[in-house]
Amino acid sequence: MRQAADQEDAIEKRPVTPGAIVPAREQLGDLLLELNRPQEALPEFDRALTMTPKRLGALKGKARASGTTSVAR
Repeated sequence: MRQAADQEDAIEKRPVTPGAIVPAREQLGDLLLELNRPQEALPEFDRALTMTPKRLGALKGKARASGTTSVAR
């Protein structure tokens, strides 16, 4: 999963091209949360948010990984 996220990060997407439905970096964060590894998930959500700022799924994942329940938009 990490390799897929790295490869997706390296691809430049044109503004008219739709992005991934759920970015691989966000999926990696979700996977790490499922494996009960929130300390590893948190930086993955941070990286996802640098590529797709304010993405709700990544914001929620970051909140779960950091142990908070609120999501700031």
